[in-house]
Amino acid sequence: MKRIVILLLAVIALACASGARQPKRGYRGFLEWSSSVRSDRFGVFNNEGNIGTVRRGSFYTGFSTSHGYQINSKFFVGAGLGMERCNNDNIDNWIVPVFVEGRLDLKYGRFTPFCDLRIGANAAEGVGAYISPTVGYRFNWGRKMGVNIGAGLTLAGYRAEHYMLDMTGPDSYTLHYIGTKHHFRPYFSFRLGIDF
Repeated sequence: MKRIVILLLAVIALACASGARQPKRGYRGFLEWSSSVRSDRFGVFNNEGNIGTVRRGSFYTGFSTSHGYQINSKFFVGAGLGMERCNNDNIDNWIVPVFVEGRLDLKYGRFTPFCDLRIGANAAEGVGAYISPTVGYRFNWGRKMGVNIGAGLTLAGYRAEHYMLDMTGPDSYTLHYIGTKHHFRPYFSFRLGIDF
């Protein structure tokens, strides 16, 4: 815990001490390492045959890239795609967003925060909606490049088949297909990358 606090203080001090040049009009691209974390509740059977639940964390990691046009020093619009995979003990799952992105780069003296919004589709698990707002900080890295660090929330949609269990006798059940429904999974997201 002490190391994490020291690391956060060092990042904050670096952010306050360094500024970034504002992006120039024209083409702009991003390449980012991305990760998402969530907590899921799973149904389990115990040795006596009773049903219970247990909570487990899920960690997704992958990359994303987006490319587009910098309208002026503040506004960027573009499109991109990404891939994140979870390979926990019980989960082998993907988030595959295809999105349009809007980004606002601000400058307050030497302080250069940004916020962006990605809206599109999660191409994994039957195709669902995808929404990911992020806030962060941009560091200058050379004449035309920047390093971006951001955190936010991701809502990844998916489609799931639903069934109903009907009791047909004292010890017998019948499973009936109800249909497919759209759901969202919320994730805490973190991205680290470069813009060029």
